[in-house]
Amino acid sequence: MNYEEFRKNTRNLLSLIDEKTEFLGFKVTSDREVISGALFDICLDHAKGVVVTLENKLHASSYALIRPLFESFVRAAWIQHCACDSEISYVKKKDKFKLSFEEMLKAVEKERQWEKTLSQVKQSAWKAMNSYTHGGIQLVGRRLNENFIEHNEDEEELIGILQFVCIISFLTLSEMFGMSTGFDKENEFLANLLDDLCKWCFIPGVTKQDVSVVEEGHK
Repeated sequence: MNYEEFRKNTRNLLSLIDEKTEFLGFKVTSDREVISGALFDICLDHAKGVVVTLENKLHASSYALIRPLFESFVRAAWIQHCACDSEISYVKKKDKFKLSFEEMLKAVEKERQWEKTLSQVKQSAWKAMNSYTHGGIQLVGRRLNENFIEHNEDEEELIGILQFVCIISFLTLSEMFGMSTGFDKENEFLANLLDDLCKWCFIPGVTKQDVSVVEEGHK
């Protein structure tokens, strides 16, 4: 599958996720649900932002959104599944987290019994993500040509970005279903969606166990 087809498939995935989340019902009983739910929603906004900016060849903005996409998801999952009440209160009052991003990620993977795929992404790509977001050399270097300045489009690299968008978006949808009322009715939908994604999206070595919480019944 070439880059253009992959980008269109990613847009279609995000449109489908929009349709499913638009009518979800939530029991909002505490700051835990409010903050994590908002962060999951922000995560999907960032995912759509990556696609829209790629469609308009605003590559710097696309790359810059990768880190906040990743951070929003991990923070949301940590608040929903790992944070104690005092930690949530601290986030609300201070607008910052006591734990590092890596500490939150490890806690989420342990609590959700996920494979360490996201930790591997963090280890291999975190410095580059920071550089993208803050206008560092990783981003500057992709614009250097002999006679002019423009982004050197690497379609394989762009497909990798979109694969990451799809993984995080699928996990976000799974978590939002888990927070919703009647979430058990969506297990079949998630399983079918995952099967479809495995056919065209996920990189070699990424398995259902890496990205799915369906079989675990949203524990």
